[in-house]
Amino acid sequence: MSTNATVRRPMTRRSFGLMTACSMIALSAGCAVPGSGEPPRRIRLAASEKFDPSLPTVEWALLVNEPTTTLSLNTAKIAIGTRDDIKYLANGEWASRAPEMVMELLVQSFKNSGKIANVGDRRARLRPDFILDLQMTGFHVAQTVSKSGTVHVGLDVTLVEHARRKSIGSKSFVSSASVSPFSLDTIVAAFETSLRQVQTEVVEWALRFAAGKA
Repeated sequence: MSTNATVRRPMTRRSFGLMTACSMIALSAGCAVPGSGEPPRRIRLAASEKFDPSLPTVEWALLVNEPTTTLSLNTAKIAIGTRDDIKYLANGEWASRAPEMVMELLVQSFKNSGKIANVGDRRARLRPDFILDLQMTGFHVAQTVSKSGTVHVGLDVTLVEHARRKSIGSKSFVSSASVSPFSLDTIVAAFETSLRQVQTEVVEWALRFAAGKA
């Protein structure tokens, strides 16, 4: 049976004060602390593993930067709504901030392709030939009145030649997947589908494009 998805709204000053007061007197007065129930489930999505076998094998090194994004998406919380009106799930969250998780999964996806000599993120001791700059334009689920929804994942990608600090190409990648019925399990499955498609397309584009520029 799937887990019901619940929405967590940002904490107001009043609710924070109530939580603090309740925490202090909970044992003596039996005051219920908001959010004191079961902790949210921590979720990590998967890297892509299947790629076009005709991809070129490259000998250069690639640095993958963490995506920039809006404040509302730069969080481990699972976002629901639109870019202008975001709420968050209460019973699940990402294992790390969404942009950081996407960066790590993209690095692993490049490695899984078996077509690149060296790839890493900002924490790697890497002398890159190319840098992949990313902007996260979507990583949220839009809920409808019919208790279903759609996950949206979007990345704007720019490939930079490191030696000349020059952009040599850019492209936008978007994917969506339906959520029905609306639950944590179906939301996670839709994110898996959408992000896997975007990761695969980014890896294949970058390898083919930079291979012609190296």
